[in-house]
Amino acid sequence: GYHAKVNLLASSKDIQVAFSVVGGSAIFKVDRSLPEAPWVKDVQGHHLPETFVYDSDPPRHVQYFIRGPSLHSFVSDVDERDATESSLHLVSRDYKCIRSMHVSFTTAAGSRKDWSGTGYNLRCHLPSTAQDIEVTFSVVGGGKVFKVDRRDQQMPWIEDAHDTPGCVPFVPRPVEKFFYATCPPYVLYEIRGPSLGSYISRACEQQVEDFDPDAAPSHCGGNFDVRAIFDVPPDQVPSIGGIVDLKRPHSEFLLPSEVALFEPSQAEIFHAGSGARQIFLNIPLSPAENAALSEMHALLAKRGAGGEMGDFPRYMEQHALRMLQTCKFNVPKAMEMMQTCIKERLHRLPIAEADVEDDLRSGFIYWHGRDHQCRPCLVFRLERLGAIAKDRERAVRAVMYTLEYALRYAMVPGRVENWVVIIDLANIMSVISPLHIGSLVSVAAAIGTTLEKVYCGRMVWIKIINMPGGALLNRAINGAIPAEKKDKIGFPRDYKEDLAKHFEANQLEQRYGGTAPDLEPAETYPYHFFPRPRGEVAVRGPAHSDASEMGATPSHDEIQDADDFSLHECTNLAFHEGQLWDNSSEHAQRRWLSKAQGSSLTPASAEALTELAGGEAVAACRNMDEWFQIVNPAAVQHNRAEFASKSMSSESERSTEESSESEKCSEESSESEEVVDSEGFTHVSL
Repeated sequence: GYHAKVNLLASSKDIQVAFSVVGGSAIFKVDRSLPEAPWVKDVQGHHLPETFVYDSDPPRHVQYFIRGPSLHSFVSDVDERDATESSLHLVSRDYKCIRSMHVSFTTAAGSRKDWSGTGYNLRCHLPSTAQDIEVTFSVVGGGKVFKVDRRDQQMPWIEDAHDTPGCVPFVPRPVEKFFYATCPPYVLYEIRGPSLGSYISRACEQQVEDFDPDAAPSHCGGNFDVRAIFDVPPDQVPSIGGIVDLKRPHSEFLLPSEVALFEPSQAEIFHAGSGARQIFLNIPLSPAENAALSEMHALLAKRGAGGEMGDFPRYMEQHALRMLQTCKFNVPKAMEMMQTCIKERLHRLPIAEADVEDDLRSGFIYWHGRDHQCRPCLVFRLERLGAIAKDRERAVRAVMYTLEYALRYAMVPGRVENWVVIIDLANIMSVISPLHIGSLVSVAAAIGTTLEKVYCGRMVWIKIINMPGGALLNRAINGAIPAEKKDKIGFPRDYKEDLAKHFEANQLEQRYGGTAPDLEPAETYPYHFFPRPRGEVAVRGPAHSDASEMGATPSHDEIQDADDFSLHECTNLAFHEGQLWDNSSEHAQRRWLSKAQGSSLTPASAEALTELAGGEAVAACRNMDEWFQIVNPAAVQHNRAEFASKSMSSESERSTEESSESEKCSEESSESEEVVDSEGFTHVSL
C-alpha cells in the first residue's frame, strides 16, 4: 500500500526489514548522506538491496520514507526514535552552504528550552509533551532564512507590506518561522539555495500517526481535520474538506438538529420538482443516471485510470454525477471537468485558516444563516474586495476555503447539499478604479470557474442586488445569461421583500431586511449561523419540508435541547462526505453499500436502500435518539457512562436519605411501580 504500519512485541529481536515494489523490483540502497542520494553498489557494480537489521534492543519507533517510480524506488529517509519523542528534521537538498536549525520550546514543567544544530542534515528530538514550539533557520556565514510562497512553483519571497517587489526592501523580509502549540510526531523541512538566499522549499508535517478519517468520533467535543489526510496520492484525497488548523470557534448553531434531520421534498431533490437534480447523495439514482456513470467508468478504464473497472478517485467519487449533469451528460467533457478539479482544487489543498484569515475578515465573502430549506446563504460584498481584487490567487483561496467549510461542516448528504447566494453590488462603482477593471474581471472569472466547475451542482439560486445602472443594465446582463440558468438568477427590485420569502428574519442582516445585526468586515469570520432557519415549522411540524406528511417528529423540547450545541461536534468527515449510490454495476455498488446501510437516511432513502440491498431492512432516521445511535453511538455510551458514574458517586449520600424516607416510600408504593432495566436505568411508571 501507500502507507503500511507493523507493530512488534517490545521483546522482538533479530528484526530484518526490506522493501519491494508491486509490479516492479526490490528497493535498492542509496547513500542518504548526499543530496543526490546516489545508488550504492558493490565492487562488481551491482546494486545492493536496502535492508535494515536490528539484532537486539530495537528503537521504539522507526519510520521509513520511500520515493521514486516502480523500477527506481528508494528509501529517502529513516526516522528512528523513542516512542515518547517527536522529531524535527532539516534536510539540505544542495551543498551550497551550511545551515542551522534553532528550536525553542516549553517543557511539561513549564520552563523554556532552546536547541540549535548546524550541518547539512539535522534532527532534533523533542519530548512529545513539549508545547509552544518555535522553529527558525539560519546560514553559517550568511544570514537568516526568509519566507517564500511555497504555493507558487517559482518560490517567490514573501514581501513585507512596506516592500516594493524587485527593489531592496525598506524593512527585512519576514523570517521563516514555524509554530506548533503541541509537537507533532514528525516534521521534515527541506532547505535549498545559496548563503544569502536559502529558503525552505518544502515542509511536511505528520500530525497524527494513526489518523483514520472514516473513524467515528469518540464522543461530542471537537471536530477537525489534519493535514495527514491530504498528504496522500491525489486519487485518495477526500472529496470535501481541505481546510485545516482551525483555531476560531464554530458557530453554536452551525448544525442544529432540524438541519441534521431535514427531509427534502421533491422540489428540493430536483429543481422546482422536475428540473435538474440538486440532491445527489444518500439517495437512489435513476436508470439513465446509472447508465451515464457506467459510461464514465468505462472511459476511465480505457484511459488506464481506476483499474479494470474504472473506479472513481476519491476526490470525485461523490461528485461524478454532478459533473455529468453540469456537462449535460457529455462524458468526455465531464472528464475535462475532472482535470479542472485536480488543477483548481487538489493542487491548492490543504488550506490553513491562518493563511486566509485576513482575507476572510475583509468581509467580501461569508456565510450568514440558512433559508427555509436549511441551505446556508453565501454573501458576496464586492465593495470589500480591496487589494484582493488585484490578486487572483488570494481571491480563489478565500472562496475555496469558504466553500469547503460549508461542505465539511454545514451540509448533510441526502438532506441539505446546496447553498443560496446573495451578491451585493452596493457602492461597487465608487470603490473600484477603472484602472483595476482588468484585474477585477480576471478575479471574477476565476471565482466563476471555482463556483461552476470545481463546486458544480451546489447553487440553487443567486440574488444580485444593488445593481448600479438601473433597469437598463439589469436587462443587458439578464440577456447575457444562458436560458437554462435564468430561473436561478434574479435581480429583485425590492430585495428585502423578495428575500423575506426565502428566510426567517433572524437569518438575515438588517441591511437585507432581517433582524440580525449588520456585520462589519472583521465580524464576518467566524461565520454566523442561527437557530430555527425553518421558523415555527420546526417547532410545530415535521422535520421534512412537506408539512402535509405527518410522522415521527422531534418534539419542541427535543429540538430545544438539541439546539444547546451544534451537532457538528459529533460528526466526522465521512458523515459529511456521504455516498453516491452508484448502481451502474455490482462492483460499483459494493464500494458504497455497507457504508450507506450505516448512514442517517430519510424514510424514502431507507426504503429504496432496503430494496437495493435485497430486502435487508434499513431503518430511517427521524429523531435525535436514532441519529446519535447511527452517527455517533460513542456519544451515547459516553453520556451513559457519565450518568452511571454520577449515580454511583451519590449512592452513599442517597442511602441515608432513603432509609429515613422508607416509611414514606412504603406508603407511596401502591401508587407507583419502579423497574430497573438491564443497563441500570430506572424507569418509574405512575
